[in-house]
Amino acid sequence: MRPVLFSMLMIQSVTAIAAEDSCAGSKLRLASLDKALQHKDVAGAQTILRELEQQFPKCDELWLPKGRILAAQGDLAPAEDAFFAYIRLRPEDARGYYQVAQLLLDQGDDQRAANFATAALSYQAEYPEALIIKGQILAMRGRNAEAQQLLEKACKLDPDNAEAHFQLGTLFDSRKRNTEAVTQFEKAVSLRPWDPRPWDYLALNLEPLGENEKAESAYHKGLAVNAGRLYDSFLDYNYGRFLMKQNRLTESKEHLDRAVRLTPATRAVHYEHGKLNLLLKNYQEARIDGERALALPDPSGVILDLQVYYLLTTVYQRLGEEALARKYAELSRTTGVPVQAGERN
Repeated sequence: MRPVLFSMLMIQSVTAIAAEDSCAGSKLRLASLDKALQHKDVAGAQTILRELEQQFPKCDELWLPKGRILAAQGDLAPAEDAFFAYIRLRPEDARGYYQVAQLLLDQGDDQRAANFATAALSYQAEYPEALIIKGQILAMRGRNAEAQQLLEKACKLDPDNAEAHFQLGTLFDSRKRNTEAVTQFEKAVSLRPWDPRPWDYLALNLEPLGENEKAESAYHKGLAVNAGRLYDSFLDYNYGRFLMKQNRLTESKEHLDRAVRLTPATRAVHYEHGKLNLLLKNYQEARIDGERALALPDPSGVILDLQVYYLLTTVYQRLGEEALARKYAELSRTTGVPVQAGERN
């Protein structure tokens, strides 16, 4: 072995031993801290971190939870500084690079996030969390087959990783592979029952399978835990739509009214609220909903202009606004349906 390389390895080894010594005895409390962060209990995590900082002031390991707490509080620049402090102290540890990648992904900087996830995998090739990030980014770029491969690998490496199952489920959901999505969301909720998002997705994927009782149960369980940092602002919207399809209009109104308050800038929410008001013969309210829906952009194409035109045509007819009814009937007749781009794999 060359002397320089031997010296570098010795330095890294000594540094690692020193870091372990400075954290000796902190393992159980660090596990409690990690659990608190997983449950999004930021206040509880802060309390544990303060205790650990007093007992183990030189423990390098504390930079990671400190960064995660800062990120959870919205202090993004200090969070990034904390993660980079850890990387400088332990440059061979993949976790530091992963935490930066997650922080960047949460901010929508998927290119830099991909770079740091790749760096994490260069130190630990089978690191499930880094694989999840790369899978998410590939899915965002429409490279679904590659994304599925990485997410399935993460699930295999760590079967108890709720996020791996959740992200794989959302990939199947986006491709309308409902049965496979249900399998993944069932695993996610069993591992992370306090998270409302997989309950919502589970219900949405049970609906097209005709599993209405199970879907409603999933909606109820999601609503029961829908609070805090993981709050799902579309849960009421989805459950309200479900109830409207069941012709349970009074119950539906309660949830769709709340959905309008929660997400007032979303076209789909006003559109469904308008459909409900039409069924309830609240025609003036339906008009307001329809006009508001038309005024809102919907770049994802969840609710097309054509659908809003149909709604407004009916509403104006009910209100006796014949000129406006003819206008939107003509728009309904002449407006085409956008051609969806082919899926890239």
